[in-house]
Amino acid sequence: MVAELPVDRMEVDETTTGENGDDNDEEDRSLRIPITSSSSNSTEPLYVEIFPEEMSGIPATKLLQVLKDEKANFSIWADAGLLYMQQKHARQALAVLEEACDLTTITEKSDILHSLAATGIAHLAASNLATGSGGISSNKSSKRNDDPKSELRQRADEKFTKASKIDTFFPMTWIGRGMLLLEKNQFDQARFFFQTTEKQCGLVLPALLGMAAVLFAEKDFKGAQAKYSVAIRQYPEKSGAPARVGLGLSCYKLGQIDRAKAAFKRALEIDPENVEAMVSTAVLDMASLDHTSPKELASQTEKAIKLMSMANLLDSSNAMVQNHLANHYFWKWTQEMNGTVSVTQGSNIISTQYLSLEPGERIRIGTQFETTVVDEVETEDDGNENEVNKYKIHDIWTNESGSLLKVWKKDYDRVITLAKGAYSSTSVDAMRAESLFFLARVYHVREDFDNAHKFYKQACKLSADSGGDDAALTPARFGLAQTLIVQKKYDDAAAQLKLILQISAQATDALALLGLLLVRNPKTLQEGIVQLQKAIELDPLNPNWVILEALALQQHEANYPKALERYKKAIQLLKAKHLTTKSKSKRRQQQQQPQLADAAVIPYDIYANCGVLCHKTNHYEESLQMYGRALEALVATTSNSQAYGTVTLDDKGIQGGRIRHNDNNMFFEYVNTNLPVAQNIVKPTNNEDETDAVNEEESSRRRRWKIQSQVDDIANLAVEVGDHVRCGKDFESEITSIEADGEGVTVELKDEFVYSDESKDYSDETDTGAQQVELEMWVKRENKILEIPKALTIVFNIARLHEAAGRTLAAIELHKAILKRNPAYVNSLLCLACIAVDCGALQESSKWLKLAAQTAPGNPEVLTLVGNLHLSLADWQPAQKVFDTLLVKKVANVEAYASLSLGNIYFATLHLNDKRYARHLQYASDYYKRILTKDPANAYAGNGLGTVLAEKAEIFKAKEVFNRVREVSGDTIADTLVNLGHIYLAQKKHPEALQMYKSYMKRAEDGTTPITSKSRVDDVVDVLMYIAFAYFDWARHTELSNDANAAPADGRYLEAMNYLKLAISKNSKRDIVLKYNLCMTKLQAANCILQKLTRNIPRTVEEVQGALDGLNESFEVVQAILKEKSEGAKVQISTSKLQDFLKHCKANISSAESHLDDEKKRAEEAETEREIRRLAAEAALKEEEIKKALANEKVVREQEERDRKAEAKMKKVEELQVGWKQEQAREAEKKAAAKKKSGPIDDFIVQDNGEDGNDEEEEDGGGGGDDEGKRGDKLFDASDDENDNENDAQKSKAAARKKALEARSKKASKHVEEKDIFGDSDEDGGDDDNGAENKDDDEEGKDKDSQPVSSAKNADLFGESSENDESDEELVAPSKRAADEEEGGDGQPAKKRRVLEEDE
Repeated sequence: MVAELPVDRMEVDETTTGENGDDNDEEDRSLRIPITSSSSNSTEPLYVEIFPEEMSGIPATKLLQVLKDEKANFSIWADAGLLYMQQKHARQALAVLEEACDLTTITEKSDILHSLAATGIAHLAASNLATGSGGISSNKSSKRNDDPKSELRQRADEKFTKASKIDTFFPMTWIGRGMLLLEKNQFDQARFFFQTTEKQCGLVLPALLGMAAVLFAEKDFKGAQAKYSVAIRQYPEKSGAPARVGLGLSCYKLGQIDRAKAAFKRALEIDPENVEAMVSTAVLDMASLDHTSPKELASQTEKAIKLMSMANLLDSSNAMVQNHLANHYFWKWTQEMNGTVSVTQGSNIISTQYLSLEPGERIRIGTQFETTVVDEVETEDDGNENEVNKYKIHDIWTNESGSLLKVWKKDYDRVITLAKGAYSSTSVDAMRAESLFFLARVYHVREDFDNAHKFYKQACKLSADSGGDDAALTPARFGLAQTLIVQKKYDDAAAQLKLILQISAQATDALALLGLLLVRNPKTLQEGIVQLQKAIELDPLNPNWVILEALALQQHEANYPKALERYKKAIQLLKAKHLTTKSKSKRRQQQQQPQLADAAVIPYDIYANCGVLCHKTNHYEESLQMYGRALEALVATTSNSQAYGTVTLDDKGIQGGRIRHNDNNMFFEYVNTNLPVAQNIVKPTNNEDETDAVNEEESSRRRRWKIQSQVDDIANLAVEVGDHVRCGKDFESEITSIEADGEGVTVELKDEFVYSDESKDYSDETDTGAQQVELEMWVKRENKILEIPKALTIVFNIARLHEAAGRTLAAIELHKAILKRNPAYVNSLLCLACIAVDCGALQESSKWLKLAAQTAPGNPEVLTLVGNLHLSLADWQPAQKVFDTLLVKKVANVEAYASLSLGNIYFATLHLNDKRYARHLQYASDYYKRILTKDPANAYAGNGLGTVLAEKAEIFKAKEVFNRVREVSGDTIADTLVNLGHIYLAQKKHPEALQMYKSYMKRAEDGTTPITSKSRVDDVVDVLMYIAFAYFDWARHTELSNDANAAPADGRYLEAMNYLKLAISKNSKRDIVLKYNLCMTKLQAANCILQKLTRNIPRTVEEVQGALDGLNESFEVVQAILKEKSEGAKVQISTSKLQDFLKHCKANISSAESHLDDEKKRAEEAETEREIRRLAAEAALKEEEIKKALANEKVVREQEERDRKAEAKMKKVEELQVGWKQEQAREAEKKAAAKKKSGPIDDFIVQDNGEDGNDEEEEDGGGGGDDEGKRGDKLFDASDDENDNENDAQKSKAAARKKALEARSKKASKHVEEKDIFGDSDEDGGDDDNGAENKDDDEEGKDKDSQPVSSAKNADLFGESSENDESDEELVAPSKRAADEEEGGDGQPAKKRRVLEEDE
């Protein structure tokens, strides 16, 4: 929205602005027209004065006449036009200025230019008020040649052109040109004219506002804000309200909401009737409402709507105002003041006395319950003036019953009026598109989808043509997609939704709906699921999207488990949402009626879908629970739900359709009959003879119960014969008879009552002393669920579930109950016919099919089942007629099925007549190919074509076709497995064939595949025969090698016999053939066993004995079959075959007996040989054990010897340690004694801790005292210098000797560490492990003994001089060893040296 340019001062007068552009004009003055036609002689000038507020009431024609009569000059004409413009009468101003242009009295150039420019600007102002096309039209072009706006703009252009020809540089013409170009959206050219005006004339107001409008249109909102601000500062009064509106819009676009509100508020203060300011203020106030305060919200909303309504009254042609009001009234509920309604809980009928409602009208009862009026309920006319009108509503009233409830309605008619008025009031495509969207939305709500589609489509087209914001009308495009879906134009709807997502990628509604459309096509299934998952990710707590995803997934069988999971997730979300939003009244209602709580939250169809999915995925118990919840939800949301939930004694059900089976317990309840019954009891004894002696009379007594209460008439009893009753807590039975005698009424039940310990609670003694039990009798009575129309489908699904779960009786009971209440329900008739076929009751099936054909004549499903029944009976001609009839009907799905069945008929009759073999084979092929031509993905037709190819011996082509069928159908056609098995068997690929047969067998036993024979038992028997023959053929194929490679053959014969025995156990009608095949297999297996010796295959006596037994049994069985055949029994095996078998079997029996004798002899010889080998092996084992025992004893002795030596050596080490400690103690005493003496420093004495001491050692412990005294004397002779020099030399020598001694000591220590600490060498034969242990002991000893040792450490630790490590030579004392080592080579004693602890 762009603010209008003020036209109060069109001329450019330099005197209007001062240096700073301040307003210098006075306030608006009145219009004074001098009177020149008067004859008055007054000297004072006379004039007509018109005040501004009077201009609105003066027509332009009268004013023009006055101006002409008085020959007013141009300035007065201009002032008159200006006053009209200020009063917002643009058309009157245009009429005055147009007339002024035609005046011949205007001669001044400036006046002519002024008149032309002003008239052009007036034309532009009038064009803003002109309407577009006048009304809503479906014409594709929204721009017409007779558009009044275009005409006015063209006239304005002509005026500006004339002015430019007179003076090109007239500023007022530039302003007009800029305004014209601005309306034409030619922003660059408009900018040129406005900027030129600013350069030539300065900051004039029209140029400033024009530039601001251009910048706003170019979405330069910051620049527009600056221009509007300059205009307001320069012209605070003349800029007026439009400049403030423009400033407010710019601030709003920049996110400055508070500044925008202030600007609009100031605009209203300046001009209280400014419509743009009113609408903007109202919109901003509604957008900033505080939703936490309901009262304030309602107050502020009402205030904003009043302001907008006032704007509509001021300017009824303002399209923006009308669109806003239309949107408001679309959502607003208006209270009906004429009357109230009354409604009962659980009902969908409302009563009112004065209120009139229309079908399809949307209403709200109370504050939260919204619904739609369905129709008016007819009532009897009793002549009462206060007649009550009743209406049926779409939804059930689940709240508490109430009367005088207020009703709100939506005024859609007002919405339509406002939207149409807005459309007619503007030519702006964007605003007209919005008006059409409001119209379409109303028709959409009213379910008038044709009109809704038309207006949605026009709105989208106008929005696209306007070139505005693409996201502005995405709701209209979404509505268009919805109407296209109603018209089943799914591809077009998907295209519209994709356009929405291109504009708004996070539109969850569009994502979900598009996903639901895409999953319809298997090719776009994954894409559709992705779209739905995107919607869920954007709004994870919305259960609607999860439900849509479940609906999408359930369209394909492979996704059933995922769909079930999504439904359960949706149920959790719905419950959580209900818990967070329910009011206190609803919580109270939930406490009072908990059965309605869950039903009000979860729709019944969600539970029903869950039940179907559980059924399809073989979760039968869970499926039954889901169906039960669906029925509970349906009852709770049905009118008069309390009546459906209440069961009385009169609810016996319909005769022939009563529900009594315990598996159908959700359809009945036990009701107390208030008839206490009693029975005399006999306590059971532990005596078995007495228990067995209970005769029939006692059994009858246990079934008879006497009614304790008074009964006047049996016919009035609450029970009758055939009723299912319960006595006490758990004894259930059926009434077989009711008899009355002189003592009362006796009821006989079908089952006997067995006394138990629990019966003691009800037992009592009679007057005669006999003990009896008295119980309350309860009887089964049906609820009224089957009377609900919507429950019929759920009940039928439960019956189908019973069929799948093997509960056939319960299923039949439900189907009959459905038919008694709805005889035209064909699906139940067809199900009963199918059940009869499965049970082998073909006549019963025929009866149900006849009823179905009478009920729905020509029904394709009925005819199809009739044809299938004929096929199962091998009645080919009647079946062919039925399917020919279906083929003529040309029903899409039925036509393909009929063609397929005809192809199957021709293929099944190939061998009935050899002359017709080729013709029937070609017919079958033609039918299959015809189906594939129309539907290449028809897997059943492909399977049939494969059988034709196999029949033609085109094995490889047939195999390729069958594999392709499995691929296309997802391996759902079980017959393909059997056919592939036959192909593999023909190719002698027995493992593959067996795999195919067993896969089909598994499906046939599970009941997941349709039957192809007369019954499922026959199907299973056929497959068992296929498997047995595959093993039989595999065994014979293995025997062809006739060598040791034929060993597995007998095992395969055994498997064949096992499967044949299993087939015989099914008790089918083909037992004779199966027995003969079993005998043939035993005969072949016996031959295989007898030939093992020639094939170098070992055999046992048991195998030969088993073969002989099998031959004897086979001989007897075949002999019995032959006897039956000779007696006239129907046997499909020829007599010659039976006699040949007996002949071969008898010969093999005699051969097997001789083989058995030989095998027994070989077995005895082998047993003797095995015994000899066993004894020899035992002797060798004992000898080996003796050797091992002797070796172990030797090892033990050697270990004990090593342990003894080690212990002795450890004792020596301990003694050595004690000697070291004594030596250290003596040395310590000597050191202490030496410190007390004084003497000369010896060259070989090493100083310790800075003190001199005599560490010289005596050899015998006492000699050398004189030498020490001498040295002591020299120690104190400090005056002799020579002695000092000698002492220095001796010290240096001593240091050198010390270093040499340390080096030798380290080398010796290293050598000692490398040796065994106990002196054991490898030559001694010591154990390496023991050596390692000794080494570890050595290291441990080192760690423990950290005392210093003498230089003798360089030698062997124990002074060993011999290479024999086991020497027991005594250890030399450390002192003596040290003395020996100090002697020189010539026997002279060497000088001694003390090694201190610090040196070591």
